[in-house]
Amino acid sequence: MSNKDYKPLFENLNMNPARGENETYEEYVTRRKKVNFILKRYRQAGREVFESVFPEGVTIEAMDNVINEVKEA
Repeated sequence: MSNKDYKPLFENLNMNPARGENETYEEYVTRRKKVNFILKRYRQAGREVFESVFPEGVTIEAMDNVINEVKEA
């Protein structure tokens, strides 16, 4: 399968290292920590796992839902 056959997983994720105009410093720090956590898990698990868990693409909210489900189990 070539790269053009892959759907983008992170298009809904704000991975910009700069702070947004309407973003407080606390929101910026939280977003960056969550993005780094997501990327770390992506490198550990791989693309195939992320595609199966997040078929619509990765978002911070979707990752929070997965984390909460694992904590409750």
